[in-house]
Amino acid sequence: MRKFRFFPLVWMVFVLVGPLLADGHLEFSFHYSRWTLNLARGLLDNMVSDVLESDLKDRFTTRIQNDYPNLVENGYSQKVTFDAPGDNIGFELRYYPGGHQGAFSLGLAVEQSSMRVTFPEVIANLDLEDPDLKQTANFRGLAQANFRIKPLSFHVNLRWELLPSKVISPYLTLGAGLSTGKSFFDASYQYSYSGTLTLPDSSTKEYTESATKTLRQIKDERLAAGKSFALNFLPIVQMNFGLRAKISKMFNFYFDAGVFDGFLFRAGLGMRI
Repeated sequence: MRKFRFFPLVWMVFVLVGPLLADGHLEFSFHYSRWTLNLARGLLDNMVSDVLESDLKDRFTTRIQNDYPNLVENGYSQKVTFDAPGDNIGFELRYYPGGHQGAFSLGLAVEQSSMRVTFPEVIANLDLEDPDLKQTANFRGLAQANFRIKPLSFHVNLRWELLPSKVISPYLTLGAGLSTGKSFFDASYQYSYSGTLTLPDSSTKEYTESATKTLRQIKDERLAAGKSFALNFLPIVQMNFGLRAKISKMFNFYFDAGVFDGFLFRAGLGMRI
C-alpha cells in the first residue's frame, strides 16, 4: 500500500509544472566545475596568515608553557604558502517564462562541491622570554595544514541572456545557496607540526603534534569552553558570466566563470523541453 502514497506527489508535480509549460518551457542541465581561491591569493594572504597565526601560535605556546610555565610570548612571525583547489558537479532545473526566445529564467539547482584549502608549508618563529630572569628562548617550527569541506547545497538563481534568439548568447547569473548542516559539519581540519625549542642555556627540546578534527568536533570543543560558534551551514553566493551555445532546438552548451564562494569555471549541457 505504500506505493499509493506517491500519487499525491505526482499529482502536485503535474499541477505545478503544467501551467509553466503552457506559457514557457523548462530546461534540465548537468554541469562540471573547477573551483579555486588562488585567483585572489593577493587579497587572501593577510587573512590566511592571521587565521593560522591565531591557531598555530596558541598551540606552540600552550605546549611549551606546559613544560616551562615561566616562558611567555615575546614575538611571533611566520611565512605561509597555500593552495586552494576544488571541483563541483550539479544538476539544475530552469524555467523560461518567455519561451524559447525568452531572455529571463529562474533556476533551481543541487550542487555537490569539494573545496580544499591546503598549507603545504608554514615556517613559524616564536620568541619567548622569562620576565623574572630576563632570559630569552626561541621556538622554530615547520607546520602543514589542510581544510576540506564537501558541501551538498541547494540553490536558487536568476539568469539574463543578452541575445536569446542567437546561436551564441552571453548571460549573467545571480544566485545564492545553502549547504546541508551535515555536509558542513563533516568538514575536516588536519594539521601537523614539528619544531625545536632553544632554551636560555642553549639546550634544545623537540615538539611534534598532529591531529584531524571535523568541524563538528571543533564546534563541540568551543561550546564546551564557553565560546560561540556562529555558523551551522555554509552560505554560498553565486555570480557568473557565461556563454550559451545553441547546438539544436533542444540542446545547449554552457560555459561560464565567476564567483561561487571563491572562483569557479564551469561547463554544462542543457536540454530544453
